[in-house]
Formats: sequence, C-alpha cells, structure tokens
Amino acid sequence: MPHRSRRGAPEVFEFVGEGDEAVRWLDAVYGTSLRMTGPLGVVRHHREDHGTIAFDHMKIDADFSFDSDAMPALLVVDVFGGVTEYTRDGMTDRIVDGDTALVAGWDMPFAGRADHQDIRATTVTGAALMTAVEEVAPDYPWEHITFTSYVPHSPAAGARWRAIVDQLSSMLPPDASPAQSDAAARLLGHTLLQTFPNNVVVRADHEVDRDPADDAPSTVRRAVRIIEQQPAEELSPADLARECGVTPRTLQYAFRQHLGCTPQDYLRRIRLDLARRSMREGTVASVSDAAASYGFFNPGRFAADYRQVFHENPGQTLHRSDI
Repeated sequence: MPHRSRRGAPEVFEFVGEGDEAVRWLDAVYGTSLRMTGPLGVVRHHREDHGTIAFDHMKIDADFSFDSDAMPALLVVDVFGGVTEYTRDGMTDRIVDGDTALVAGWDMPFAGRADHQDIRATTVTGAALMTAVEEVAPDYPWEHITFTSYVPHSPAAGARWRAIVDQLSSMLPPDASPAQSDAAARLLGHTLLQTFPNNVVVRADHEVDRDPADDAPSTVRRAVRIIEQQPAEELSPADLARECGVTPRTLQYAFRQHLGCTPQDYLRRIRLDLARRSMREGTVASVSDAAASYGFFNPGRFAADYRQVFHENPGQTLHRSDI
C-alpha cells in the first residue's frame, strides 16, 4: 500500500520557525486569526494545495492555546501525536493519537489548547462540499449544512476518513491536473458527509449514489461504505464487486484510478486502523487478540504492515494503553 511516510505525512517541511513569524505564517495559511498564546516553540508546517482541497502536516513543540476566528473552509484534523482540545458550538472534543475531529463548521469560531501537537489538517472548501451536497440532496442549499457532532459517527467511519485522506494525499502529485484534483475533491466531500453526522445525509436517507452503477467514483464510494459497515468480515474482491454491482476488474480499476491502491490494500488499511484503536483504548488483552479480531492471522505480516503505516510496533501501542 503506497505511503510516503507515516499515514501519508510528508517528511519535508516548507516552513520551520518560531514566535511571531510562525503565528503570521499560520494565520496566512488558514485565512484567519488563530490568536495562539503561550511559548509556541518550533513550528513545522507543510502544505499540499490542490485548489478546493489541501493537506497539511504540522508539528508544534509546545503547550499552547488558541482562540480563533472562523475559517473560510472546513478543517478536519487527524492526530499523529500529542493532545489537542477543540471547543466550538458548545461542544468540546479532546483528541489524541489516532483520533479525528472536524474543527468547525461554517462561520464558527473555535478555541482550545494543544500539547506538543503533531497533526494532519485537511481543508475542504465550500466549492468541494457543494459538489458532494448537490449529488446527495440536489434541492438542499449546501451552505445550510449543519453538523450534530464534530467527531466521526463510529470508529469505522473515522478509519475510513483517515484511509481516504492517506491515499489521496499520497497519490495526488503536486502538479495534479484539474480533473485529478476535482475527482479527489468530490470523493473527499462525500467522505466528509458520511463521516460526521449532519442534516444533509439524513435528508438523503444515506443513499448518495445517483450515478450509473459502473461509474468509477460511485463504485469507490459504494465499496468503501460496504467495507465500513462490515470491516471485520472476510470480503474477497469478488464478494465486494458483487455487492457493488460491478465486475472485479471494474472494481480494481476504480480503486486504482481514484485511490491509487487495490480494494484489498484499502480494506487492510481500515482493519489496521481499527486494530490500533482497540489496542490504544485497551479493549483487547494482547496484540494477537487485536490482530485476530480484524482478520490478521499471520503475526509477522501484521507487525510489518502495522509498522509501515504507524511507524511503531503494535506492542508499543498496546503498552501506551496501560500508562
């Protein structure tokens, strides 16, 4: 499964700085006043901008707080390390390694604090979300979308979001064509709607595909929803293709074209994420229990795949649950 580094994060940062210079940089990047306070330490930031969507990797080696004006786009944060707490719309979410949260909805200020933050931040503009909403509920004004929760509606939904962002951020080249960027933005917009509880998906009764059965983006969306609904089930490529109403070859092509991986690679990534969560939350007694719960019966292969994605051994994750 292609990964440049841990969970799609870049290894090279285009900005490294401290103090007021760092604050000015981040305010400009996110188009708002973050009002960061505290000894900020060293800030490292990298952005891959694809127009209507962007992927950032940011590390801040300090304990700091923020009280931000609203951003001009939606921002979803995946935590690689440290602790971050967000408060907006009367809701507070504390997220740690392996968690995901939607920072804020439209025109919504937010505040919080972070301790040695290492995050990936995915920006989704109104244009990207508008396309997804129009396909889900054509008569609904997209700008009236509201979220009833700012964390994924289930562990599998969170795993799906992180897997999609991993693949899109890894496969899109810096000079991606407009068609490539538009397809990625469309998939990301649909994934966001299916990840965080909102009034649009409820209106559409969760049926979001209005395209022909053999339309490649629609095929990918159907397949990832099926995987989310039964991540621990043994799904062969033929089984998954049959549930999607396409041939195995069509399914393979759709995944290669839009996610840069095979359906089996994608399913493995979801299962690794869920096995990691079970160890981090202490709901399993051993690494082998976590692995077996999600269909990994070769300990060596599980450990190798796990290290490739998370850059640590599964035993290290399990140990942290006891601390």
